[in-house]
Amino acid sequence: MKRVNLFTPTVILFAVAALLLSACGSGGGGSAAPATTTLSGTVATGNPLVGKVTIKDSNAQTKTVNIDTSGMYSVDVSGLTAPYMLRADGSVGNKTYHLYSAGTAADVGHTVNITTLTNLIVANTAGMVPSQYFAGSDFSKLTATELKTHANALRTSMQPILQAEGVSDSIDLMHDAFKADHTGLDAAMDSIMVSMDPDAQSASITSSVANSTDLINSDFTRGTYNGDFTATGAMMKK
Repeated sequence: MKRVNLFTPTVILFAVAALLLSACGSGGGGSAAPATTTLSGTVATGNPLVGKVTIKDSNAQTKTVNIDTSGMYSVDVSGLTAPYMLRADGSVGNKTYHLYSAGTAADVGHTVNITTLTNLIVANTAGMVPSQYFAGSDFSKLTATELKTHANALRTSMQPILQAEGVSDSIDLMHDAFKADHTGLDAAMDSIMVSMDPDAQSASITSSVANSTDLINSDFTRGTYNGDFTATGAMMKK
């Protein structure tokens, strides 16, 4: 009986090709991780907020999630259309807060904080108090460029007190992760008070330390900050 050689060069070549195609089809261990579809960050005033975060997209669709005990939130934006506004409703002690922030398509999968500072950034970007902008339906002013411009302007105005708390001069007040633990950026927020005036479309930033004369005024219609803020309040607090 004549034997058939199953291991001819042609057969071997086809076998190798089949193995290579199989490896490519299965990803070979190098498959990309699924894209993250969330916005997440810290909700704080200097203390973590106890409450909920509501996200509203450019088509007026909303989702609401809880804030955890450390002041963190995470919301899946699948099916929502950027840009987004975020509103945190909750309390610190016996005081009720409504804080706002904003996110763009580029922020998906990254940190977007919601704080007394992002309140100011959104107000100056929108040209009005953030609660009024949130109630509307046109979020077109919330571009990455405009939000960054107003975040940088606020950072410059607050530079002395940020430096006093050891915060980097290049910090991104909206997007850099931080903990609500009374250090760094959180400590800087402990040192200030922000008061908004819906009628005047403005806000004032003052020191929370007695006898400090630090004062910055913000005009939302112009997107500007005026006044002086020093490290005195932070140094007195320490």
